[in-house]
Amino acid sequence: MQAIALIVAGGWAIILLGIDDHNRRVDLAMGQAAGFVEGRPGDARRLLDRLWYRIPAEVMELFRAALARLPAEEARNQAIRKFVGDYILPGDEQADPVDVQLAIADVAAQLDLIVTCAGTGGGRSWFEDHFLPPRCHRATTEVYFCGYTKSFHTLYGGVLEDIRRTTGNRALGSASLDFAKGQGCGG
Repeated sequence: MQAIALIVAGGWAIILLGIDDHNRRVDLAMGQAAGFVEGRPGDARRLLDRLWYRIPAEVMELFRAALARLPAEEARNQAIRKFVGDYILPGDEQADPVDVQLAIADVAAQLDLIVTCAGTGGGRSWFEDHFLPPRCHRATTEVYFCGYTKSFHTLYGGVLEDIRRTTGNRALGSASLDFAKGQGCGG
C-alpha cells in the first residue's frame, strides 16, 4: 500500500513540475512581449510607427495600389524598399536618418533575443527540442511575434542588409528572419 501511495505521489509531483515548467516558460514569453513594448525597443518601435503614420493616407493608398499590381514578389520587395528609402529612412524633424537606422537595428536585435529565447531561428536538434526545451514557450512567442516579425522583415529587410554590411554584424536580424519564415509562422 505504501509503495502504491509513493508511486502516485511521485507521479503527481512529476505532473506538478511539468505544469510549473510550462507556466514558467509562458510567463517568460509574456515578459519578453512586455519588454518589447517598454524601454529602448519600445521607443524604437514608436519611432518607426510615428514615421509610418505621418505619411499621408493618399500616398499610402497609392503605394498599396501599386503593390497590388506587381505580380512578382521580387518586384514588390523592390517597391517596398524604395518606399521605405524615400519616406521612412530620411526621418523627420525629430529623428535624423541615423536614429531611424539605429531604431531598425534595435528592433531587429530585440526580435533576435526573443526568438532565441523561444528556441527558434537556430539549428536546434531533435534531442534539444524534446529534452532541453527552450526558455520561452514557443507557441506563445509565435502568437505574439509572428505577424510583427514578418512585416518588420518585409519592410526593413533591405535596410537590415545594409546595416549588416556596414557594421559587419552578419547575425543581426538573422534569427528573427528564420523565425518569420519558419513553420510556426506559416512558412
